[in-house]
Amino acid sequence: MQDRNKHNKPILATGIMKAFYICKVLGGEFEKNTETTDCRYFSLDNLPKLSIDRNTPEQIIMCYEASKDPNWQTIFD
Repeated sequence: MQDRNKHNKPILATGIMKAFYICKVLGGEFEKNTETTDCRYFSLDNLPKLSIDRNTPEQIIMCYEASKDPNWQTIFD
């Protein structure tokens, strides 16, 4: 759980807590929408252009590390 204003810019007047989940693809197909225009896999050293005010490279790396560590402890801001 991250405090958005501690990890993302610009700082907002409202408070937002960000939760990150480990998910598993079970099926279905991606549908383009107002939030997400594409869905694909990528390597950590070749990240696509990110909406930094939403997700930073550091947050993606944190999620990757959490997915590989069975003893990962949730980080709370």
